[in-house]
Amino acid sequence: MSVEQLIKNAGGGETVTGSFGMTELTAMNKALEAGYGSDSAGLEGGAALRIQSLDTTMQATVQDNKHFALFNRLPKPSATATVDEWTEQYGVGGVLGGSTNTESGVAEETEGDYARQVGQVKYLSTYRKISLVLGHQNNIVAAKALEQANGTLQLLSDIEFLSFEGDDAVVPTEFNGIRKQIELLGSVDHVIDMKGGALDNIAPISQAAETVWGIENFGTSTDIFMPGSVQTDLNNHLDPAYRVGLTGSGQDLAYGAHVSKIKTAFGEIATTQDVFCRDEKMKKVFQLRNPQHAKLAARLAGNAPQTVAAAAAADGGADSAWNADHAGQFYYAVTGINHKGQSTAVVTAQAAVAQGGKVTLTITGSVGGEETGYVIYRSRKNGTNVLADMREMCRVPKHVSGTTVVVDKNRDIPGSSNAFVLNLRASDHAISWKQFMPMIKIPMAAVNSPIDPWLQMICGYLRITKRRQHIVIKNIVSRSQQWKPFG
Repeated sequence: MSVEQLIKNAGGGETVTGSFGMTELTAMNKALEAGYGSDSAGLEGGAALRIQSLDTTMQATVQDNKHFALFNRLPKPSATATVDEWTEQYGVGGVLGGSTNTESGVAEETEGDYARQVGQVKYLSTYRKISLVLGHQNNIVAAKALEQANGTLQLLSDIEFLSFEGDDAVVPTEFNGIRKQIELLGSVDHVIDMKGGALDNIAPISQAAETVWGIENFGTSTDIFMPGSVQTDLNNHLDPAYRVGLTGSGQDLAYGAHVSKIKTAFGEIATTQDVFCRDEKMKKVFQLRNPQHAKLAARLAGNAPQTVAAAAAADGGADSAWNADHAGQFYYAVTGINHKGQSTAVVTAQAAVAQGGKVTLTITGSVGGEETGYVIYRSRKNGTNVLADMREMCRVPKHVSGTTVVVDKNRDIPGSSNAFVLNLRASDHAISWKQFMPMIKIPMAAVNSPIDPWLQMICGYLRITKRRQHIVIKNIVSRSQQWKPFG
C-alpha cells in the first residue's frame, strides 16, 4: 500500500485534517512501525516483531539481569536531595605513640581527620515509542512490553558501565565511576599498574588486599570485578589451574578449574566477570563498533576536532613510562564526545617516541563546540593509520580555551583493561548506589502522530564513602586478546 493510500485511509475512510501528513507517516518508522514488507531477512525495527511463521519465540542476544553484576550487589540507600553530602573520615587523630604522657603532663590536643564530600545525583533517561498499529497487531511478543524492557536494560547497562568508568569532567551528565573516584584520592597505593602485563597471578590481588587491610585503610577486600578475558587468564595460567578428579572411574571426567575465589592472608576475594568491564574489543574506535555507532558518529561529525597534531619529544620526565620495549612509531585518532556519543575520528601523522620520551597532542576544538571532551585512540607499536588498528587509550575533558593539550607518557595503554578490587561487605558501608528515586515510566503526549510514547527515567549516582577500601588494577593486557598494543 502506498503512502498516499495510507493517508487516504488513515481516518477509517474519513478525511484526514490537521498537520498529520506524509512527513509524520515517514517518521513513524522511528516509532517501531509494523510495516508491510514480506522479506524476513530485510525486516527492521517494529517489522521484525511481526509474525511471519509459527515461531512464537523471541530470539534475543542482549544483556539481562545477570549481567548487571555490580549493580545487583550494591546497597541502594535513598538520596534525599540532588546534592548529597557526607563526611569521609581518614583517621582518629594523633600519631602512633603520641598519647603517652607524664603523670601530670598536659595532653596533646588531637582530632580526627575528616573531609567533606559532595555527590551529585545524575539523571538517566530514555525515550521510547511504538506505533498504535504495532501495539494492536498480533506480534511475536507484546511490542510495548518489549520496548519497556529494552528501556530498562538500556538504563541499567549505562549504570553498570558508568559505575566503572564514568567521568563527569569529560561528560558532565555522567556520574564518576570507581576508577575516577579512586584516582581523585591521589594515592599511588590504590592504583596498581600492570604496565601492559597480564593479570595471571595472585601477586597484584594480594597486594591490593594487603593495602586495603593496612593502617589508615582498615578494610577488607571481598570481590574483584574484571573482563572475561582476564578471568580466562586466571583460569588458564594461575598455578595450579588444571585439576582432575581423583574419585570414580574416570568417566565424564572434567578438566580445568574455574578460579572463583582468591585466598589471601587478608581474606578471600571472590572473582566476578563483568561484561561492562571493557576489554580491547570494546575499545575499538567508536564508528567501527557496529552500524549503529557508525550512523551516530556520522550525525555527530560536527563535534570532531578541527585538527590534531602529535609531536614527540625525547625528555618525558621522571614519570615517563615509555620503556625500550614499548617505544616506537605510533598514530593517534581523536573523536569529540558528549552525552549523545562520539564523532567521527581525526587521525594524526605518525609520531616516533623514544625510551623515556613523550608525545604531545594538541587538539583544536570543533567549529560548533558542542563536544565536552575527547576520546584518544592510539595504534599498536609500529602500526598503521587505519582506524581498525587503533584502540582507546583515554578520555579527557575539553579545555575551556578550545585548545586541549594531552601529553602521552604511556601511563594509559590502549586496548588494556581494568580490574576493580572492592569491599562489598554490607556492614562496612564502603560503596553504594545512592538512588534519588526509583525507575519510573512517564507517559508522553503523542502530539500529531499515531504513536504511544513514554519516557523511562532513573536518578542516582555511585557513592564511595570509603575510597581507601577499594583498588583499581589498570593497564592489563590479557594473554588471550587478539589486538596487542606492543606487537
